[in-house]
Amino acid sequence: MKSVMFTGDSITDVGRARPVGDRAGNLGDSYVANIFVQTWARDPEANVKIMNTATSGDTSRMLRARFESEVLAYPADYLFIMIGVNDCWREFEDPIFAHSAPSVDEYRENMEYMIKGALDIGSKPVLVSPYFLELYKEDPMRAKCDVLNGVLRELAKKYSLHYIDVQSVFDDYISKVSSYVVSGDRVHPKAIGKQIIAQTILESPAWAEVMKK
Repeated sequence: MKSVMFTGDSITDVGRARPVGDRAGNLGDSYVANIFVQTWARDPEANVKIMNTATSGDTSRMLRARFESEVLAYPADYLFIMIGVNDCWREFEDPIFAHSAPSVDEYRENMEYMIKGALDIGSKPVLVSPYFLELYKEDPMRAKCDVLNGVLRELAKKYSLHYIDVQSVFDDYISKVSSYVVSGDRVHPKAIGKQIIAQTILESPAWAEVMKK
């Protein structure tokens, strides 16, 4: 049986069980639950175990700090990492906290540390883009998010990893309808937003590799 871990922040957490969500009912109510349901709806003989170790509020720095004890402690064949929106949000939500937000350089260091850590134990990382539901690319938070995604593309190329561009999929969607259909705060997804993330992952080459028998 193949094992797949999802980790990250509140977009992925959404009430998952502690210390790890690892079956129906305790994966939480994020896009991970959508992926779980749709995987078995499509294939009743799916031979894959899905887990969730995301924690709401995490920046890349915070995920790195718990990476060995809370993520790598549950070895998986594939590790989907979706982190970065709080690296942006912390910088712009309140001037009091702006100085503590991870810089782009630190984000790169944190991501590379986690990539190497996963590879060292034989787990294949898959990098999933953070996103901000704003089409105006000069918006400071959107601009930083785009820079972080540039970092992920570079790292995916360097380590020959899959990169899943959720931001571009959302851009296309909210060019047709209000972002409020997807999210009330342009970050945390409503039901449609969760499905868009799940669908993007399920249709990716990375997931095709996971499901290859």
